[in-house]
Amino acid sequence: MDSTYTGEYGRLKVLRSEFLGNDLIDSLEQKEADEFIKALGNTGYRKEIDELSALYKPPDLIEVVLNAHMMRMNRSAASGVPPLARNLIAAYAGRWDIENIKVILSSKKLGYSVDKTETFLLVHRNIPVGIFSGVISREDYSNMIAQKDIEGVVNSLVKYGYGTPLLKYMDEAKKGDISSMILALDTYYYSRLLGAFRFYMGNEGLLLNYIRELIDVKNIMIVVKNYAYNGEVKEFLIKGGYIAEAKLAEMASKDINSIGGYLPFKIDDAISTYKAERFSSYIETALKRELYRKYLGLFTQSGISVEQIIGFMLRGEIERDELRGIWLGKYYNVGRDRINRMRLLKYVI
Repeated sequence: MDSTYTGEYGRLKVLRSEFLGNDLIDSLEQKEADEFIKALGNTGYRKEIDELSALYKPPDLIEVVLNAHMMRMNRSAASGVPPLARNLIAAYAGRWDIENIKVILSSKKLGYSVDKTETFLLVHRNIPVGIFSGVISREDYSNMIAQKDIEGVVNSLVKYGYGTPLLKYMDEAKKGDISSMILALDTYYYSRLLGAFRFYMGNEGLLLNYIRELIDVKNIMIVVKNYAYNGEVKEFLIKGGYIAEAKLAEMASKDINSIGGYLPFKIDDAISTYKAERFSSYIETALKRELYRKYLGLFTQSGISVEQIIGFMLRGEIERDELRGIWLGKYYNVGRDRINRMRLLKYVI
C-alpha cells in the first residue's frame, strides 16, 4: 500500500461532501432561470460565485462558475497523487485541454471575439485546466486565442503534441469544416489515456475495463453521427476498446434501425427517441448513463486507490454537465422532457 493514498482517501472523503444530492439538483431544475444562481449560491458553489460574480454576468457567469468549481475540486483531489499514478491522472485530466482546444477552434470558425472565447475555457482562479494536466499554460491559451485563424491555432499546438494530428485536416478546416479535427482530438486523447495506463498496485483492472468501455462508447457515437453523412469512419475509430473494428464497420454499414443489436447496453428508449427527433445526444447520454451506472459506484467503493481519484473526478464532471444542461435548458427555453432525458446523476446514484 502506498502511504500517499492514505492522505488522499481522507481528502476525498471531506471533498465529497460538496457534491450536490439528487434532491437538491431536482429542486434547481424547478427554479426559474433568475432564481437558479441564487439557489446555487447556498451550496459549495458559493465560493466560485463570490469570486466571479464581479467579472461575469448571467448567462456567462453560470458557465464559468460551474467550470471553476469542477476545476477546484479536481485540483484538490489530485494534489496528493502518488508519483507513479500521476501520468495516468494527467492523461485523464487532458480531456479538459481537449475541450479547451475544441472551444478555441470552434470560436475561430464562428468568428467569436477573444473575450467571448475565454469565457468558455475551463478555468480555476483564472488558471486553465492545462496547468493541472501539465501541458498548456494560461499564456499559451491566450496566444492561441489571439491567433487570427485556425491554421495559427494548430501551428501553436504542434509543440504540445495536439497539433500534429490536426495538420492533415487543415484543408478541410480552411473550407469551414472542422469536424475531422474534432474527431482527431478525441482519438488523440483516448489513445494517450490508454497508453498512460499502468498496473501500479495490481488492482487497477477495473479502471482498465472502464477506459476500454469508454472508448467503445466513443466509437459507437462516431458511427451514430456518421449515419447523417455516410462517410468513412475507419480512420476515426479509436483503438483499444472491446468492440472490434470489424463489428463497428459492420454497424456503420447498417442504419439506426439495426444499431440496438450491436450495443453493449440496452437503450431502446433512447434509440426510439432519436429516431423521432434526430438528436444524437439522446443515445450518447443513454450510453454514458449505463456506463457510469456500472462503474461509478465501484470506483467509490474501491478503497484507497487510483480508482477512487478517477471516480471522484468523474463524479464532479457528471455534476458539472448535469447543472450546465439544466441551466442551458432554462436559458434557451428547452422543453423539460428533453432536459430530463439528458440527465445522468439521478439514474446513476
